[in-house]
Amino acid sequence: MSKRDFSELPKVLSIAGSDPSGGAGIQADLKVMAQLDVYGAAAVTALTRQTTRGVHHIYALEPDWVLRQIEEVLYDLKPRVVKTGMLQSPAILQGLAKIWRAYQEEYRSLLDSDCSDNEQERRLVIDPVMHSGTGISLLDEGSLRLFREELLPLTTVLTPNIPEAEAFTGMRIKNMEDMEKAAGLLLDCGVQWVLLKGGHLPGQEEGEIVDLLCSHDESYAFAGPRIPYQDPHGTGCTLASALASYMAQNYSVRESAASAITWVRRAIEKPLQVGTGRPVVCQPALVK
Repeated sequence: MSKRDFSELPKVLSIAGSDPSGGAGIQADLKVMAQLDVYGAAAVTALTRQTTRGVHHIYALEPDWVLRQIEEVLYDLKPRVVKTGMLQSPAILQGLAKIWRAYQEEYRSLLDSDCSDNEQERRLVIDPVMHSGTGISLLDEGSLRLFREELLPLTTVLTPNIPEAEAFTGMRIKNMEDMEKAAGLLLDCGVQWVLLKGGHLPGQEEGEIVDLLCSHDESYAFAGPRIPYQDPHGTGCTLASALASYMAQNYSVRESAASAITWVRRAIEKPLQVGTGRPVVCQPALVK
Protein backbone atom coordinates (compact mmCIF):
# COMPACT_ATOMS: atom_id res chain seq x y z
CA MET A 1 0.00 0.00 0.00
CA SER A 2 1.44 3.38 -1.03
CA LYS A 3 2.12 5.97 1.63
CA ARG A 4 -0.10 9.02 1.69
CA ASP A 5 1.57 12.38 1.06
CA PHE A 6 0.72 14.68 3.96
CA SER A 7 3.06 17.50 2.93
CA GLU A 8 0.24 19.57 1.42
CA LEU A 9 -2.37 18.83 4.08
CA PRO A 10 -4.46 21.99 4.65
CA LYS A 11 -4.00 23.55 8.08
CA VAL A 12 -6.49 25.32 10.35
CA LEU A 13 -5.71 27.05 13.64
CA SER A 14 -8.43 27.04 16.30
CA ILE A 15 -8.25 29.83 18.89
CA ALA A 16 -10.67 28.87 21.64
CA GLY A 17 -11.21 27.65 25.17
CA SER A 18 -10.61 24.12 26.42
CA ASP A 19 -13.56 21.85 27.25
CA PRO A 20 -12.25 18.88 29.28
CA SER A 21 -15.43 16.91 28.56
CA GLY A 22 -14.57 17.03 24.85
CA GLY A 23 -17.92 18.25 23.58
CA ALA A 24 -16.96 21.79 22.56
CA GLY A 25 -13.97 24.14 22.46
CA ILE A 26 -10.64 23.13 21.01
CA GLN A 27 -11.29 19.45 21.66
CA ALA A 28 -14.37 19.46 19.42
CA ASP A 29 -12.62 21.63 16.83
CA LEU A 30 -9.68 19.26 16.47
CA LYS A 31 -11.95 16.21 16.15
CA VAL A 32 -13.90 17.88 13.36
CA MET A 33 -10.75 18.89 11.52
CA ALA A 34 -9.34 15.36 11.72
CA GLN A 35 -12.62 13.95 10.35
CA LEU A 36 -12.45 16.36 7.41
CA ASP A 37 -8.81 15.67 6.47
CA VAL A 38 -7.40 18.92 7.80
CA TYR A 39 -4.40 19.36 10.10
CA GLY A 40 -5.76 21.13 13.16
CA ALA A 41 -3.71 23.26 15.53
CA ALA A 42 -4.97 25.00 18.66
CA ALA A 43 -4.17 28.09 20.72
CA VAL A 44 -5.93 27.93 24.09
CA THR A 45 -7.59 31.10 25.43
CA ALA A 46 -9.11 29.71 28.63
CA LEU A 47 -9.36 26.59 30.74
CA THR A 48 -12.78 25.50 31.92
CA ARG A 49 -14.17 23.17 34.54
CA GLN A 50 -16.89 21.74 32.39
CA THR A 51 -18.91 18.56 32.06
CA THR A 52 -21.90 17.49 30.02
CA ARG A 53 -23.99 19.12 32.77
CA GLY A 54 -22.57 22.58 32.15
CA VAL A 55 -19.72 25.04 32.70
CA HIS A 56 -18.70 25.29 36.36
CA HIS A 57 -15.76 27.69 36.17
CA ILE A 58 -13.68 29.54 33.57
CA TYR A 59 -10.00 30.29 34.14
CA ALA A 60 -8.82 32.87 31.60
CA LEU A 61 -5.19 32.57 30.56
CA GLU A 62 -2.90 35.59 30.55
CA PRO A 63 -3.52 37.52 27.30
CA ASP A 64 0.20 37.76 26.50
CA TRP A 65 0.51 33.99 26.80
CA VAL A 66 -2.47 33.48 24.49
CA LEU A 67 -1.22 35.96 21.90
CA ARG A 68 2.26 34.43 21.87
CA GLN A 69 0.69 31.03 21.15
CA ILE A 70 -1.27 32.49 18.24
CA GLU A 71 1.60 34.42 16.71
CA GLU A 72 4.16 31.63 16.97
CA VAL A 73 1.86 28.99 15.47
CA LEU A 74 0.73 31.29 12.65
CA TYR A 75 4.24 31.99 11.45
CA ASP A 76 5.41 28.40 11.89
CA LEU A 77 2.52 26.45 10.34
CA LYS A 78 1.11 29.17 8.04
CA PRO A 79 -2.50 27.90 8.29
CA ARG A 80 -4.86 28.81 5.47
CA VAL A 81 -7.75 29.41 7.87
CA VAL A 82 -8.01 30.57 11.47
CA LYS A 83 -11.20 29.79 13.41
CA THR A 84 -11.97 31.46 16.72
CA GLY A 85 -14.26 30.57 19.60
CA MET A 86 -14.05 31.95 23.15
CA LEU A 87 -12.29 35.36 23.08
CA GLN A 88 -13.47 36.85 26.35
CA SER A 89 -10.56 39.23 27.09
CA PRO A 90 -10.38 42.76 25.61
CA ALA A 91 -6.60 42.37 25.41
CA ILE A 92 -6.97 39.15 23.41
CA LEU A 93 -9.48 40.77 21.05
CA GLN A 94 -7.19 43.73 20.36
CA GLY A 95 -4.06 41.60 20.17
CA LEU A 96 -5.60 39.10 17.78
CA ALA A 97 -6.73 41.92 15.48
CA LYS A 98 -3.18 43.32 15.42
CA ILE A 99 -1.63 39.90 14.76
CA TRP A 100 -4.13 39.10 11.99
CA ARG A 101 -3.51 42.41 10.22
CA ALA A 102 0.24 41.69 10.23
CA TYR A 103 -0.33 38.13 9.01
CA GLN A 104 -2.44 39.40 6.13
CA GLU A 105 0.14 42.07 5.32
CA GLU A 106 2.78 39.35 5.02
CA TYR A 107 0.49 37.48 2.63
CA ARG A 108 0.05 40.58 0.47
CA SER A 109 3.81 41.14 0.44
CA LEU A 110 4.39 37.56 -0.72
CA LEU A 111 1.88 38.02 -3.53
CA ASP A 112 3.90 40.99 -4.73
CA SER A 113 7.16 39.03 -4.62
CA ASP A 114 8.55 36.04 -6.48
CA CYS A 115 7.64 33.73 -3.56
CA SER A 116 3.89 33.58 -4.11
CA ASP A 117 3.55 30.30 -6.03
CA ASN A 118 2.47 28.25 -3.00
CA GLU A 119 0.66 30.99 -1.11
CA GLN A 120 -3.01 30.49 -0.29
CA GLU A 121 -5.50 33.19 0.67
CA ARG A 122 -5.68 33.52 4.45
CA ARG A 123 -9.17 33.54 5.94
CA LEU A 124 -10.64 34.24 9.36
CA VAL A 125 -13.77 32.41 10.59
CA ILE A 126 -15.27 33.95 13.74
CA ASP A 127 -17.68 31.99 15.93
CA PRO A 128 -18.65 34.81 18.33
CA VAL A 129 -19.10 32.80 21.51
CA MET A 130 -20.89 35.11 23.97
CA HIS A 131 -22.46 32.65 26.42
CA SER A 132 -21.78 29.12 27.52
CA GLY A 133 -24.45 26.53 26.82
CA THR A 134 -25.64 26.98 30.40
CA GLY A 135 -25.88 30.76 30.17
CA ILE A 136 -22.58 32.00 31.63
CA SER A 137 -21.71 35.34 29.98
CA LEU A 138 -18.33 35.35 28.23
CA LEU A 139 -18.31 38.92 26.84
CA ASP A 140 -19.07 42.17 28.66
CA GLU A 141 -20.31 45.31 26.88
CA GLY A 142 -16.79 46.72 26.46
CA SER A 143 -15.55 43.50 24.90
CA LEU A 144 -18.57 43.41 22.59
CA ARG A 145 -17.71 46.91 21.36
CA LEU A 146 -14.08 45.92 20.74
CA PHE A 147 -15.26 42.79 18.94
CA ARG A 148 -17.43 44.92 16.67
CA GLU A 149 -14.77 47.56 16.02
CA GLU A 150 -11.58 45.50 15.90
CA LEU A 151 -12.39 42.01 14.65
CA LEU A 152 -15.52 42.22 12.51
CA PRO A 153 -13.80 44.34 9.82
CA LEU A 154 -11.17 41.57 9.48
CA THR A 155 -13.61 38.65 9.38
CA THR A 156 -14.07 36.44 6.33
CA VAL A 157 -17.09 34.57 7.74
CA LEU A 158 -18.99 35.36 10.95
CA THR A 159 -21.18 32.53 12.31
CA PRO A 160 -23.55 34.02 14.93
CA ASN A 161 -26.69 32.44 16.26
CA ILE A 162 -29.79 34.60 16.72
CA PRO A 163 -28.96 35.88 20.25
CA GLU A 164 -25.39 36.73 19.19
CA ALA A 165 -26.61 38.60 16.11
CA GLU A 166 -29.07 40.50 18.31
CA ALA A 167 -26.24 41.49 20.68
CA PHE A 168 -24.10 42.78 17.81
CA THR A 169 -26.89 44.68 16.05
CA GLY A 170 -29.10 45.77 18.95
CA MET A 171 -32.24 44.56 17.14
CA ARG A 172 -34.75 41.81 17.89
CA ILE A 173 -34.83 39.03 15.32
CA LYS A 174 -38.26 37.43 15.05
CA ASN A 175 -38.47 36.18 11.45
CA MET A 176 -36.56 35.68 8.20
CA GLU A 177 -36.93 39.33 7.22
CA ASP A 178 -35.26 40.31 10.49
CA MET A 179 -32.49 37.78 9.85
CA GLU A 180 -31.77 39.38 6.48
CA LYS A 181 -31.73 42.86 8.02
CA ALA A 182 -29.40 41.77 10.84
CA ALA A 183 -27.05 40.10 8.36
CA GLY A 184 -26.94 43.35 6.40
CA LEU A 185 -26.01 45.32 9.52
CA LEU A 186 -23.19 42.89 10.26
CA LEU A 187 -21.92 43.15 6.69
CA ASP A 188 -21.88 46.92 7.14
CA CYS A 189 -19.42 46.38 10.03
CA GLY A 190 -16.92 45.05 7.49
CA VAL A 191 -17.62 41.31 7.62
CA GLN A 192 -17.26 39.67 4.18
CA TRP A 193 -19.82 36.91 4.80
CA VAL A 194 -22.37 36.23 7.54
CA LEU A 195 -23.67 32.73 8.23
CA LEU A 196 -26.62 33.49 10.53
CA LYS A 197 -27.87 30.31 12.20
CA GLY A 198 -31.63 30.11 12.51
CA GLY A 199 -32.02 27.47 15.20
CA HIS A 200 -32.98 30.01 17.89
CA LEU A 201 -35.56 31.82 15.75
CA PRO A 202 -38.84 32.21 17.68
CA GLY A 203 -41.59 29.91 16.48
CA GLN A 204 -39.22 27.37 14.95
CA GLU A 205 -39.42 24.85 17.76
CA GLU A 206 -40.91 22.52 15.16
CA GLY A 207 -40.65 22.35 11.41
CA GLU A 208 -37.82 23.81 9.34
CA ILE A 209 -34.60 25.47 10.43
CA VAL A 210 -33.21 28.02 7.98
CA ASP A 211 -29.59 29.16 8.08
CA LEU A 212 -28.84 32.31 6.08
CA LEU A 213 -25.54 32.96 4.28
CA CYS A 214 -25.05 36.50 2.98
CA SER A 215 -22.43 38.76 1.47
CA HIS A 216 -23.08 42.20 0.03
CA ASP A 217 -23.59 40.56 -3.39
CA GLU A 218 -25.02 37.11 -2.67
CA SER A 219 -27.58 35.47 -0.39
CA TYR A 220 -28.37 31.79 0.19
CA ALA A 221 -30.85 30.06 2.49
CA PHE A 222 -30.14 26.53 3.72
CA ALA A 223 -33.35 24.93 4.97
CA GLY A 224 -33.69 21.61 6.72
CA PRO A 225 -36.02 19.85 9.15
CA ARG A 226 -35.53 20.45 12.85
CA ILE A 227 -34.34 17.23 14.44
CA PRO A 228 -36.79 16.51 17.28
CA TYR A 229 -35.65 16.08 20.87
CA GLN A 230 -31.99 16.78 20.05
CA ASP A 231 -30.15 19.61 21.79
CA PRO A 232 -26.55 18.39 21.80
CA HIS A 233 -23.60 20.28 23.20
CA GLY A 234 -21.04 21.64 20.73
CA THR A 235 -23.11 22.42 17.64
CA GLY A 236 -21.69 25.94 17.17
CA CYS A 237 -18.07 24.84 17.51
CA THR A 238 -18.67 21.91 15.19
CA LEU A 239 -20.28 24.01 12.45
CA ALA A 240 -17.61 26.72 12.51
CA SER A 241 -14.81 24.14 12.49
CA ALA A 242 -16.38 22.23 9.62
CA LEU A 243 -16.80 25.48 7.69
CA ALA A 244 -13.15 26.41 8.30
CA SER A 245 -12.02 22.92 7.26
CA TYR A 246 -13.84 23.05 3.93
CA MET A 247 -12.56 26.58 3.29
CA ALA A 248 -9.00 25.36 3.96
CA GLN A 249 -9.50 22.84 1.15
CA ASN A 250 -10.21 25.69 -1.29
CA TYR A 251 -13.97 25.32 -1.44
CA SER A 252 -15.81 28.59 -1.94
CA VAL A 253 -17.57 30.11 1.06
CA ARG A 254 -20.95 29.04 -0.33
CA GLU A 255 -19.76 25.48 -0.97
CA SER A 256 -18.09 25.34 2.44
CA ALA A 257 -21.22 26.54 4.22
CA ALA A 258 -23.46 24.09 2.39
CA SER A 259 -21.13 21.17 3.10
CA ALA A 260 -20.61 22.15 6.74
CA ILE A 261 -24.34 22.54 7.41
CA THR A 262 -25.07 19.14 5.86
CA TRP A 263 -22.23 17.54 7.83
CA VAL A 264 -23.39 18.99 11.14
CA ARG A 265 -27.04 18.13 10.61
CA ARG A 266 -26.03 14.52 10.11
CA ALA A 267 -23.90 14.68 13.26
CA ILE A 268 -26.81 16.06 15.30
CA GLU A 269 -29.05 13.18 14.22
CA LYS A 270 -26.97 10.70 16.25
CA PRO A 271 -25.56 12.53 19.28
CA LEU A 272 -23.36 10.73 21.79
CA GLN A 273 -24.59 10.30 25.36
CA VAL A 274 -21.11 10.26 26.88
CA GLY A 275 -22.02 11.60 30.34
CA THR A 276 -24.96 12.22 32.64
CA GLY A 277 -25.98 15.58 31.11
CA ARG A 278 -26.58 16.81 27.56
CA PRO A 279 -25.47 14.62 24.66
CA VAL A 280 -22.61 15.86 22.50
CA VAL A 281 -22.44 16.24 18.74
CA CYS A 282 -21.31 12.99 17.16
CA GLN A 283 -17.98 14.16 15.67
CA PRO A 284 -15.90 10.97 15.98
CA ALA A 285 -18.58 8.48 14.97
CA LEU A 286 -19.89 10.37 11.96
CA VAL A 287 -19.79 8.36 8.76
CA LYS A 288 -18.52 10.54 5.93
